[in-house]
Amino acid sequence: MGGSRWLLHFLFVSVLLHVVHSGRSLESQSCDPADLKALLAFSDALDSKPAGWGPGDASCCSWTGISCDLGRVVALDLSNKSLHGGISSAVASLDGLATLNLSRNALRGAAPEELAGLPKLRVLDLSANALSGPFPAAAAVAGGFPAIEQVNISFNSFDGPHPAFPAAANLTALDISGNIFSGGINSSALCLAPLEVLRFSGNAFSGEIPSGLSQCTALTELSLDGNCFTGNIPGDLYTLPNLRRLSLQENQLTGNLGNDLGNLSQIVQLDLSYNKFTGSIPDVFGKMRWLESVNLATNKLDGELPASLSSCPLLRVISLRNNSLSGEIAIDFNLLPKLNTFDIGTNNLSGVIPPGIAVLQHLPNLTSLVLTRNFRGGETMPVDGISGFKSMQVLVLANCLLTGVIPPWLQSLGSLNVLDISWNKLNGNIPPWLGKLDNLFYIDLSNNSFSGELPMSFTQMRSLISTNGSSERSPTEDLPLFIKRNSTGKGLQYNQVSSFPPSLILSNNLLVGPILSSFGYLVKLHVLDLSWNNFSGSIPDELSNMSSLEVLNLAHNNLNGTIPSSLTKLNFLSNFDVSYNNLTGDIPTGGQFSTFSPEDFDGNPTLCLRNSSCVAKDSSVGAAHSKKRKAALVALGLGTAVGVLLFLFCAFVIVSRIVHSRMQERNPKAVANAEDSESNSCLVLLFQNNKEFSIEDILKSTNNFDQAYIVGCGGFGLVYKSTLPDGRRVAIKRLSGDYSQIEREFQAEVETLSRAQHENLVLLQGYCKVGNDRLLIYSYMENGSLDYWLHERADSGMLLDWQKRLRIAQGSARGLAYLHMSCDPHILHRDIKSSNILLDENFEAHLADFGLARLICGYETHVTTDVVGTLGYIPPEYGQSPVATYKGDIYSFGIVLLELLTGRRPVDMCRPKGTRDVVSWVLQMKEEGRETEVFHPSIHHKDNESQLMRILDIACLCVTAAPKSRPTSQQLVAWLDNIAEG
Repeated sequence: MGGSRWLLHFLFVSVLLHVVHSGRSLESQSCDPADLKALLAFSDALDSKPAGWGPGDASCCSWTGISCDLGRVVALDLSNKSLHGGISSAVASLDGLATLNLSRNALRGAAPEELAGLPKLRVLDLSANALSGPFPAAAAVAGGFPAIEQVNISFNSFDGPHPAFPAAANLTALDISGNIFSGGINSSALCLAPLEVLRFSGNAFSGEIPSGLSQCTALTELSLDGNCFTGNIPGDLYTLPNLRRLSLQENQLTGNLGNDLGNLSQIVQLDLSYNKFTGSIPDVFGKMRWLESVNLATNKLDGELPASLSSCPLLRVISLRNNSLSGEIAIDFNLLPKLNTFDIGTNNLSGVIPPGIAVLQHLPNLTSLVLTRNFRGGETMPVDGISGFKSMQVLVLANCLLTGVIPPWLQSLGSLNVLDISWNKLNGNIPPWLGKLDNLFYIDLSNNSFSGELPMSFTQMRSLISTNGSSERSPTEDLPLFIKRNSTGKGLQYNQVSSFPPSLILSNNLLVGPILSSFGYLVKLHVLDLSWNNFSGSIPDELSNMSSLEVLNLAHNNLNGTIPSSLTKLNFLSNFDVSYNNLTGDIPTGGQFSTFSPEDFDGNPTLCLRNSSCVAKDSSVGAAHSKKRKAALVALGLGTAVGVLLFLFCAFVIVSRIVHSRMQERNPKAVANAEDSESNSCLVLLFQNNKEFSIEDILKSTNNFDQAYIVGCGGFGLVYKSTLPDGRRVAIKRLSGDYSQIEREFQAEVETLSRAQHENLVLLQGYCKVGNDRLLIYSYMENGSLDYWLHERADSGMLLDWQKRLRIAQGSARGLAYLHMSCDPHILHRDIKSSNILLDENFEAHLADFGLARLICGYETHVTTDVVGTLGYIPPEYGQSPVATYKGDIYSFGIVLLELLTGRRPVDMCRPKGTRDVVSWVLQMKEEGRETEVFHPSIHHKDNESQLMRILDIACLCVTAAPKSRPTSQQLVAWLDNIAEG
């Protein structure tokens, strides 16, 4: 009986489930005909229909991204589906639609005005597309978006005034960040709705923040950062009773922070950094019991630290760096158990550090402590009584005039990554245990009075021998951006953990003994600075094993012997200085040594260029120069280093980049006689055929350099087109400046560049001097620059198809490989960019201006920044050392590849915040699995998608932050040819 009852129950449930399933199946097989028509029209406006959509399939309720209720479409969610094209106004015919999510695609054009008429639409998400123009004005009229609750149109290119939704009685969230909206904020229109989240970040809003925002009483988040707001914070903003997150950073706000700030009793995150606030910080934090993060960095605040910060038990981050705060720290850290970052660097705080450290040590979560450039009373570094800091990863006590020795309690900080105690008055020997901290990869002990020999443990540091250096590290959670500021307040430098180089900086001490050969084991070390000490002996050949080394500074010691030729194997070495030692023999040639300045070898009287007379200053001159440099360093030292907030890097800038003169026999017919330049009768001699032309021929062919003949304008001068008397068409670059002091060197360099002969180079054919002007004569390229075709021509997508772009990439790579490896001598381009890739009548690529940055900037006759190259193409490591490298050229070439693939400029400030830098945008899209969306629509087709993806991978290898991970130019040629043939 029981079994029969169970069987009947089972049959009943089975039948019921079948009926339910049949009903659902029936529903999924049909949809409203009007909705079907609207969806097909929506699909037709796209470049290709969404996956899973079929024009012959009437069961639209089963299509990808479609949800129905009784046959009516209620949700259209095609987020992150690689959609291209426009948004059809037909979507507004889906009058049952409650959710429209088209985010994270590549949709372009305007948002249809008709969207405002959707009567049931509650959620609208069009974020992360390429939509442009004003947002539908219908949103602001009576009846527009009547049911809307959430609007996210962030990270597009919408412009004009911000949208408002006066008819939206239920609007709770509005995110328009990362667009180009401008003007002021219409608070009266916004606050008609019960808004809880208002994000206006990263636009172009200006004027003052209006006072009416206090009417948005339900606000929990207000983000106005990254705009151009001026004036004071309106007082009524502090009356918002539910506000938990207030982000006003990166504006131009001024005035005092009044006591009304304390009325934000529910605030969790407060960020007012990077403004121009003045006055003292109000001592009102006792009312903010929920506060977790306060950031007031980089303002003009003065006065004392508010003691009431002790009353915020949930505080994790206190960042008050780069202000003018003074007095003693009155915060009771025992009441802040969750604190993980305390950054007060670069202020004028006083008092005694040791007691403060004794208190801070007991904070269990403290990972970053930055006290740089404070407490300059000459206190002794605490030696005893410290046993905490178990979580410490970044400890910066630089430029605090501390005395004493390196304290033994540091050896218990097993998690320490970064230690900076530079620019103090510490002395004694460096303890061996310091090199045994497993996670330590950055040490700056410079500008102290440490003595004795280096401990052997410094050559056995686990994080620098293994693969645990910062270049492979994952960013540490909650460790903030750091600033390294010198003591004069100049020389600000920003870095993140992901780009921080493993470093040993021990300069300006009293260290003695040999340079240990076992340094060669530190294969992960990027920076080794032992300058301004008393090291003796020879430079170990084993240093050539430090395969990641980028900076090696051994200047101002007592080293002797020769410079090991094996150092030419250090392919990433961009900064090398052995000046003012007692080195002898020949300076090695090849590799990176061709890029180093003569000043890097000064003060070694018997150190010579190979097969040449000795070029270093003699000992008396060297000694005098040494004193001058010592005095200069001390003067500069009052303003160099220190104040780090997170992974700190000291980029010692080499004094100049004067290039080596070529000590070769010069062909007297190759260059016009310098003495002839006093008149206009000087000869213009072409290198490749010895036909002679006069300057009158040049003037006549350009109508005395008339503006009508200008075909280009760059950082080094104007470019004119010209037809020579023999009918040859050439481009004449006219350089202006005073070259009289270096005329012979300049001519020698010009002749060197003229010997670079390759089908993918714009050949330098001749040279002439006319007064203070220098004329460089190049082959003429009919189709101008790649930059013009990519970014100026409206029809570039049609005329510059994918096969042309691929051929341009191949040709450019071949030209670069020739300069790097086949040309004698090898040449660094130093300014690879799309405007320096010229196209002939067949659209074949030719690299232009190769070596010109060295030719001009090396002699300091061209006004430019310290960093060679052009904004957007400059590799990140050039911010740490201005010396050009082969890998720097590869980075710039990678940017050009991204331009070819995306059609975007390297930096475009007209794009939404977060997408303006093409490298960051592409890498982010790859991380999100959206790489197919970065390709320009004119070249993105199924038949070439495989090639596009492979070249995108190559481009990303070229622009990787670590130079050693970038390919060589020969590899680029092989890879691109393989792709073209495949």
